Amino acid sequence: MKSVLLLMAVSACALAYGLEPSGFDLVGFPEFTSSFRPQFSSRMSFGYTTGRYGSYGEGTYLGSMHFSLHPKLDATVEMGYSRLMTFSGGDRDFGNVLGGVQLNWRPSDRTVFSFVYRGVLPEDDLNLGGL
Repeated sequence: MKSVLLLMAVSACALAYGLEPSGFDLVGFPEFTSSFRPQFSSRMSFGYTTGRYGSYGEGTYLGSMHFSLHPKLDATVEMGYSRLMTFSGGDRDFGNVLGGVQLNWRPSDRTVFSFVYRGVLPEDDLNLGGL
């Protein structure tokens, strides 16, 4: 019940600051308007270290998609993978699935409210069956 009241309060505040539904590009699905232009980017890195306890490498890839939902609201979605590798033997390799979402609301030119959620999920938790 509390979450419903909170959602109604946030919706009322958003409407008061000009986030009326007519400004959203995705409301008219499947008729996407020409202003919906997602921007894609990716990052990759690799590191290597060696010492008396062995040699290790880590590789990380992260892809993101940024798009505008409303003239005052935009979103970014990220997905990626990171893997730690042992080059000196043993079975200590492990990987993580990376992900996140960010929403940015700009009620004015000098104010930004951001909601950011990022998480890491060990690949063993996915139960991929030997992939």
